[in-house]
Amino acid sequence: MKKEYNEVCEPVAMTYGMSDNLVGSGLLTQISALSTEDKRCLLGYIAQEVSSEEDDDDVDWDKMDSDLPPYTLDELYARIDESHQQYLRGEYVTAEESDRMLKKEFLWLE
Repeated sequence: MKKEYNEVCEPVAMTYGMSDNLVGSGLLTQISALSTEDKRCLLGYIAQEVSSEEDDDDVDWDKMDSDLPPYTLDELYARIDESHQQYLRGEYVTAEESDRMLKKEFLWLE
């Protein structure tokens, strides 16, 4: 008699519903090495992030008051022209350089 299995292996079950980005990030393996207290702190941080994002989703940006006046078309065209001139003068950084600078500024590099 052939035995039928209708079970999901634990690693797959643990990551069900997660994006490939999260699963491939290595974050899950790092979490297992954390202390219980660090995991609680991380849960609190994530809950706050989710709450903040949900609050942002509820904002009607068209009704927001701002002290800053919108740019005129002439101002926008001037900014575009200045940006183009900077590019022609070589005053720019590549995406890789920009990423490296941001990581260094925010201490993402070890």
